[in-house]
Amino acid sequence: MAVPTGRPIRVLCVDDDAAILGLTAAVLEKTTDSLVVDTEEEPEGALERIREQRYDCIVTDYEMPTMNGIELLEAIREFDENLPVILFTGSGSEAVASEAITAGVTDYLRKGGGTNQYELLANQITNAVSGYRNHRELECKNAAMDEAPVGITITDPSKADNPIVYANRTFTELTGYPQSEIIGRNCRFLQGERTRQEPVDEMRAAIDARKPVSVDVRNYRRDGTMFWNEVTIAPIGGNGESGLHFVGFQKDVTRRKLAEERLNRQNDLLNEFASTVSHDLRGPLAIATGYLELVRDQIDDDVPYLDDVQAAHERMETLIDDMLSLARAGTVAAETESVSLAATANDAWNASPHVDSTLEIEVDERTTLRADETRLVQLLENLFGNSLVHGTTEEHDGEKPTVTVTVGTLEDGFFVEDDGPGVPAADRDLIFEPGYTTGEGTGLGLRIVKDIVDAHGWDVSIGEGRAGGARFEITGVESG
Repeated sequence: MAVPTGRPIRVLCVDDDAAILGLTAAVLEKTTDSLVVDTEEEPEGALERIREQRYDCIVTDYEMPTMNGIELLEAIREFDENLPVILFTGSGSEAVASEAITAGVTDYLRKGGGTNQYELLANQITNAVSGYRNHRELECKNAAMDEAPVGITITDPSKADNPIVYANRTFTELTGYPQSEIIGRNCRFLQGERTRQEPVDEMRAAIDARKPVSVDVRNYRRDGTMFWNEVTIAPIGGNGESGLHFVGFQKDVTRRKLAEERLNRQNDLLNEFASTVSHDLRGPLAIATGYLELVRDQIDDDVPYLDDVQAAHERMETLIDDMLSLARAGTVAAETESVSLAATANDAWNASPHVDSTLEIEVDERTTLRADETRLVQLLENLFGNSLVHGTTEEHDGEKPTVTVTVGTLEDGFFVEDDGPGVPAADRDLIFEPGYTTGEGTGLGLRIVKDIVDAHGWDVSIGEGRAGGARFEITGVESG
């Protein structure tokens, strides 16, 4: 005989006859391995044990000196309405059976000769406990759903218009609608004039296809206030159309959506500002550069400081380019796609004529990741550029400085490292700060790397490479 949930069934038998108690316990445990039987001769003692310990079923005699079986049943029902109680008596009658049923007994069985009645009792115990445990598990699940911190609804597509048949407390608090105005209605009653059709159509298509879906949709509360609702719907149960339902989870994400909209507006303004400043600065710079060239053409002898003026112009142009890149790098990377890491690294590599450089790509050509390809190229360009400037060996006897840059994969990302002098441990916390530089460059290149990483939701860290140089690790990257 199977145990309902794989756990032993704990039974308490109550009878004032010690000999019958011993026989009942022995035969029950021998009949069914899943039964663990305790015995008690005093009804008052049984009540105390039931309050202190958890039993799955109580088997009690009817006639006992201080309290009969029905009085014991009524006392048990005062603190547990569902605990299975079986009246197992040798002196019962139809009147006793009727009284027991009225009091809420689970089952009623007359004692008899031989072991047949005990086998029947064991079967009644197992069936009663199966129902009891299923009821408790259902109550636990219902309580969990009722108290869940997200809105939960269940709809029945077998009924007209797929109405809501269950809604938990959080859903009523989220929407402001009482249960009486929710049950029996389709979820579309939360929609309003600013609800976009696209997410609604996406939900309907998923329901028709019996597939899960998650969308953000503008909904409206009972008082008319709009809120952003993160809705996740999934089919549950049923074989084909039989018993099929849909469970929906609703979460108020208004603050997140408003923050995203505000961030997008700020990004647009930042891009516009950076483009305007870049345009307005390039014009005067071009004029200054042009006049500098005219001066050089009209003067035969070298004039002191003209090389310094030209260097200042070139630095200003680099600063303008980096400022524009920095402004654009920090915007949210909304459009990501599957990108080949090896191919992107090759595209980003731009060897310097002044350095004997090598790029080694330790990446399978089939390795892809989710990224904004343009920004990933820019990230790699800046890391490669950093190695070409700061990761080179010193020049000896007229030979070019050398550097080997390596790109490889990590469990959840990739790395770029060189074999140069590396970055001192004391400087690693500062290296991504704007303006940090060891003397060459604008100090914005690695800051741009950090902003591109942040825009994708990734992480970047710096450590020591296998050859002692700088090693940048980009992690938290979704594979493509």
